[in-house]
Amino acid sequence: MSKVIDIEYRLQQEQKKKAKIDKAKKLEFIRKFLQCKRCLARCAMCGVQFETQDLYKRHKSPYRFCVGCQEEYEEFIRIKESGEPSPYYWHNQEWLDVWQNWLNYQESVKAYIESTEFIELLREVDWQ
Repeated sequence: MSKVIDIEYRLQQEQKKKAKIDKAKKLEFIRKFLQCKRCLARCAMCGVQFETQDLYKRHKSPYRFCVGCQEEYEEFIRIKESGEPSPYYWHNQEWLDVWQNWLNYQESVKAYIESTEFIELLREVDWQ
């Protein structure tokens, strides 16, 4: 009888192990989503890493862009607001669509991060 395995204890251990794995998956998802997608050390559009001296510069737009993407963003806004054509041949309808879709994506990400379910996920995960 001394070799009898306590089933209850074993089931509890398995449940704890599964809960630990689920928590690790949630933490990894949150880390990737918040740190990688919204990284302040990279251009929000193209992902190029900022030089150290550029990390703390103030930006005119609601997003942190590298110099090239900042110029493209400003041109997109100018075209969108004024309706005037761009002097650059590559600023065609598809280019406008790329910027508009990217901005829509950013708004969707923001809405998701502010959603009740995402906030609940943050509360579920123990930040220790």
